[in-house]
Amino acid sequence: MNKYFQKIKNFIIFSFAQIKNLTPKLLLKIKKPRQHWQNQLDKKLTLSLTKNRLPNLRQLKYLSHVLSQEEKKIVKIFSAIILVCLFALGIVAYFKNTKEAPAFGGEYIEGLIGSPRYLNPLLAQTNDADLDLASLIFSGLFKHNQNLEIIPNIASFYEISSDNKVYTIYLRKNVKWHNGENFTANDVIFTVNMIQDPAFRSPLLPSLRGIKAEKIDDYVLKFTLLEPYAPFLENLTFGILPGHLWINIPPANANLAEYNIKPIGTGPFQFKSLTKDKFGNIRSYVLASNENFYDDKSYIKKLTFKFYPDFESAIDALKSKEIEGLSYLPKEFQGTIKNKNLKSYSFNLPQYTALFFNPKNNDALKDKLVRQALAYNIDRDKIINEVLKGDGQKIDSPILPGFIGFNPDIKKYNFDPAAAAELMDQANWKLIDDKRKNKDKQLELTLTTVDQSENYNAVEIIKNNWEALGIKVNLQIIPTSQIQKEAIEPRNYQILLYSEIIGADPDPYPFWHSSQISNPGLNLAVIPDRNIDQLLEEARKTNDIEERKLKYIQFQNILAENIPAIFLYNPIYTYITSKDIKGINLTRIIVPADRFAEIEKWYINTRRVWQ
Repeated sequence: MNKYFQKIKNFIIFSFAQIKNLTPKLLLKIKKPRQHWQNQLDKKLTLSLTKNRLPNLRQLKYLSHVLSQEEKKIVKIFSAIILVCLFALGIVAYFKNTKEAPAFGGEYIEGLIGSPRYLNPLLAQTNDADLDLASLIFSGLFKHNQNLEIIPNIASFYEISSDNKVYTIYLRKNVKWHNGENFTANDVIFTVNMIQDPAFRSPLLPSLRGIKAEKIDDYVLKFTLLEPYAPFLENLTFGILPGHLWINIPPANANLAEYNIKPIGTGPFQFKSLTKDKFGNIRSYVLASNENFYDDKSYIKKLTFKFYPDFESAIDALKSKEIEGLSYLPKEFQGTIKNKNLKSYSFNLPQYTALFFNPKNNDALKDKLVRQALAYNIDRDKIINEVLKGDGQKIDSPILPGFIGFNPDIKKYNFDPAAAAELMDQANWKLIDDKRKNKDKQLELTLTTVDQSENYNAVEIIKNNWEALGIKVNLQIIPTSQIQKEAIEPRNYQILLYSEIIGADPDPYPFWHSSQISNPGLNLAVIPDRNIDQLLEEARKTNDIEERKLKYIQFQNILAENIPAIFLYNPIYTYITSKDIKGINLTRIIVPADRFAEIEKWYINTRRVWQ
């Protein structure tokens, strides 16, 4: 821009210089001015001509009388050039002194895998499509900023008692529900009561068990804990339900309520419409910007989500421009998309992928030696290099690097087929005719995972590794839309390859305490351990960071020895959108839905503002 500005500036200076040189010469050519204007010439004109100066404005009005037609034409051409240059200079100056800024308007269309079931923040904990939409429709008392720090959301500020057991929360007073009703402390109390009611069947129940919530007034409430719990505010990021709408719905029937599909929240976007196919499946979902949002209003006016059964069909929709973005882009598809108008974002995600054992469905898995042997006979480096294309890191425990209690010295199960074979022999699974047998019975395992290419390619490598050890391995691949209902909720698997997101605080209780083994708990390793339970109970009660670290290290050592799960890798989350979507500045997220954490800063339309 500066280069063009300088060129135009130089051209205008040159043009004025040419006119300055030309005008006196033209005027001096006039020998005998006509009588009817001769007396009107100012004496200063003669002075200007003799001193080779430009005439002043008063003198210039007589210029047309002394110029020939050809000379008038030249002056007009130069004048036109100067006007064009001045116009161009003005444009350059305008862009030089203004900047592009967001403007309201526009629509963004994104593809999601699966289908929404419960757009209810109390139930939407295991379905990514539900979590994505609920995060836009509902607001919690607190939220995470882009540095994963906990900050107030519909809470304005808070106080903690000296004994760290009482949290007093002060609410914003300008929050309204999407139907225009005022948000108050009554809604928070109602939501907490629903979570704590076992009949509601909320996965959030363990995080609020034993917590007492009391209303002080319409905009102040307090939570009383039985014991100090340092990361308690992390538990208050769930979306709040409108108590005035849900009050007459029995908790046991909550999953049947229409508000699960057509919800009312306080978030930056509100439900507008949906479409279904002839089988009753939701095919698209439209959200509109909440014009009465209590915080910065979103620049984007409308969000449309379209649902696909698998990544293949979603990728096809992306290529055909049916959608402008995709919630997650698997590694194997990253090289297949040639659309130059798309941009990918890589987010660090506190997530791990592991193999979870359920010995209740296979007696052979009750033997710790068998589980250890299986761990030694997995080539995790190959999985990371070939499946993740190197975009991930090998892990050995559920506490990831950078989190409280991470232990780099934990017992590791690096790829060692010889050690695996020795452990199998010790467990009386002998290699006979290339088959692992115990009393003529061959060891046979079923490996279950979700129908996603990344998972499928990973279990193929694991299957080959274990079959090389003499084990018969069957694969059970379940569609994304059915994995929860068919496998996870009933714990219907022998070995499950699945990913878990641990959150900003690494409290392992929801994922590893024995009380969480049954649905709706999140413990997928169906091997209870009282020592682990005690450590996790004690760790979440202390505010002493060093003590928590010690408890977590002991917890990890027990996991490494008893091997209720085999930890594989920590992936990178890749999100893809149209380049028309600007303002995405996140680098880390906790759950995939957090890609919308700062959606109020996203924009499509732009305007110019003075700097």
